[in-house]
Amino acid sequence: MAKKFVRHTLGFALALYAPVIVFWQHHRLTSEHVDRATLLSTTKDAFYGQSSSGSNHYNSINPIISHVAGITVLSHRPVSLILQNPKLPDWVKQYSAWHKEQRKRYLEAKRSNSSSADEIRFLISRCLEHDQCGGASDRLQDMPYNLMLANQTNRVLLVRWEKPARLEHYLVPHKDGIDWTLQGEMYEMIKTEKWNLKGEEGNAKLKIVSTIRRFSPPLFRKYENDEVGHKIYHEIFRLLFSPSQALAERVESIMKSLELVPSQYSSIHLRVKYPTTGINVTEETFTFQQHKSKIIEWATNAVNCAAELHPNSTIYVSSDNNDTVGYLLEESHFAQHYIDATKHKKHPLVVKLVSRDYSHENEHVAFSDLKEADGFMSVFEDLIIMGMGKCVAHGLGGYGRLAAALSGGECAVAHQGRHSKVCSNPLAKIQSSINSML
Repeated sequence: MAKKFVRHTLGFALALYAPVIVFWQHHRLTSEHVDRATLLSTTKDAFYGQSSSGSNHYNSINPIISHVAGITVLSHRPVSLILQNPKLPDWVKQYSAWHKEQRKRYLEAKRSNSSSADEIRFLISRCLEHDQCGGASDRLQDMPYNLMLANQTNRVLLVRWEKPARLEHYLVPHKDGIDWTLQGEMYEMIKTEKWNLKGEEGNAKLKIVSTIRRFSPPLFRKYENDEVGHKIYHEIFRLLFSPSQALAERVESIMKSLELVPSQYSSIHLRVKYPTTGINVTEETFTFQQHKSKIIEWATNAVNCAAELHPNSTIYVSSDNNDTVGYLLEESHFAQHYIDATKHKKHPLVVKLVSRDYSHENEHVAFSDLKEADGFMSVFEDLIIMGMGKCVAHGLGGYGRLAAALSGGECAVAHQGRHSKVCSNPLAKIQSSINSML
């Protein structure tokens, strides 16, 4: 009877072990600022007593762990952690509270027809139907600077996109973050006002000043370097933006299928349609085959640089051209090396390339004629995924640089363009090491 009681007690304890350990890890996350990558890694290890790097191991994850992974994107950098970051300037925290108060004050004043509504001024980041707004990075990359400018000029920061879709289809405010939305009642109240264009934000006589694009990331980088002393761009961006539920679910699905855990992989981005030396084309006239040799040169260096930044890591591949992604994953010597090593166990796996479904090319937000909002979702999928990694090797254009900034900005390199680096081949290094041992 005593033995039976012990068996039942032991079984009950084991059944409780899984949820208890997950709860304990979650408590550590919120109380001690442990990031989600640590939570996933340590929780898996607690269950299996070993490293969770093997693919077979990942696919056999307990449903409880899958649930934990299912909230990774939305809680990657929650507002509660951002605002508690001691490295964040006080003005950011103060403005966050002030913005909420002023937005509420304006709505209440307008509803009651109070003249006090005229005391509240706005800075609107916009892309209206007839504006020339540029691509996704052109519109988004200056938002931390806009926030700083709004704070300096006592303006409520708002965002209004009308093309190719509402920004809220892809990115939304955090629940406890800064509500920048300009829709519904708020828009009806403001739309009849004059939206003066950028340059006079400090003029208190102008109720609304709006901006389409500023080309201002260098200004904010200068502020980070000279005034703050460390990178805060990624924190401010996430104080403003969180993936919509639809985007978060798609990113979660991709990351799970590719076995990507935040901060444990790195990324490359290749902008091969960008007019430059070697390829002088437009979005419409570009073909991969016509410029294949030059693209292979760029792509090879991109992977080399990412592997140099983050050795022995999985590398997420993104590009404005799907054939470029296909080449790297299917034809390149990196792909052949990985397949060969997997099948024959000849030498360590040093480069593993992955990507989301690349059967369809990313639509360019500025140039595409597509009208369906979901057709641009992959643009934001890549941006979010690259931004959750450890390092980013980027090429020309602002998109890759934005992803690098979102990853923290501390582990990034330009593999193409001005100030780019030519990186050594990691496969040659490992092969040389193997040959020396033979």
